[in-house]
Amino acid sequence: MRLRSFTAETLPDAMHQVREELGLDAVILSTQELGGALGVKVMAALDSDLDDELDLQEPENLIETVDGLSEVLDYHQVPAPLANRLLSNASGLNAEDNVMALAGVLDGAFDFAPLPTAASKHPVMIIGPSGSGKTATAAKLCALARLAGQDASLITMDAEKAGGMSQAETFAAALEVPLQRADTATALSAVIAASSKDPLIVIDTPGVSPYDEAALQELRETADKVGAQTILVLPSGGDCYEQAECALAFRDAGTRHLIMTRLDSSRRYGGLLCAAHAGRFSLMGVGISAQIGNGLAPINPVSMARLLQPATNTQEHLSLVLGTL
Repeated sequence: MRLRSFTAETLPDAMHQVREELGLDAVILSTQELGGALGVKVMAALDSDLDDELDLQEPENLIETVDGLSEVLDYHQVPAPLANRLLSNASGLNAEDNVMALAGVLDGAFDFAPLPTAASKHPVMIIGPSGSGKTATAAKLCALARLAGQDASLITMDAEKAGGMSQAETFAAALEVPLQRADTATALSAVIAASSKDPLIVIDTPGVSPYDEAALQELRETADKVGAQTILVLPSGGDCYEQAECALAFRDAGTRHLIMTRLDSSRRYGGLLCAAHAGRFSLMGVGISAQIGNGLAPINPVSMARLLQPATNTQEHLSLVLGTL
């Protein structure tokens, strides 16, 4: 079923959009007054496909499910093109509640991957723009490895930043992991080669602007030189389109994985969905607090669906849905 939502100032304007996009055979599933200057929202589907879906879900249940999902996506300010793509995946679901329906939608639209907490022949390189929480995320990965009984090693390439080395030293001392400095790709390669054990090696890198092509290319060459798996770190709460553009830039730099940070300091996560979708990233985890020991949590379709449910107390909500209480 092609299922879409349309928003316009007036109902006639929304109906015109429906006919333009879906044609004269479109069936109106629901209409909603958004209030004030927000206008009207219309949910519609193609009549030719509707009968095939009725065995999967009764029309009333389908409308209720789609309306519930639409409200969640609206709350997180997910842009209409992405919201419509996600909602179109809901038509074949027969979930017991909105959380599981959303989990099914997310499972079909996004890839998920486990956080790296075990030793690997590929070092883990944390990359992203300045101020995204890279150093803290690198430390949190080391903490997860230590909690799992795995050795970990931290390498910083961001020592020139004001306070960068002292911050890394503080984290490393608290976690009882070795810390080394490497200012160039050649130095980094030598440090990794000299590692006497087989730990999880986590590399913290300087912040890079997504619009600095030369810096992005240098970042990619460094990762390639040492065979590192790069993970993009982005803070939540940003503009969806900015996040998408940033994601595309870092994908071009070779990364395929995403960790979103600072979910405890924002309530709307549309930027997370936009970044993951635009970059075609595998979602690995989310930063939910400043605490190093339990501030990074893995993510999967169900926990992400619970995370996206609007909450009145963000920190309590994060802890509950991600199982950190």
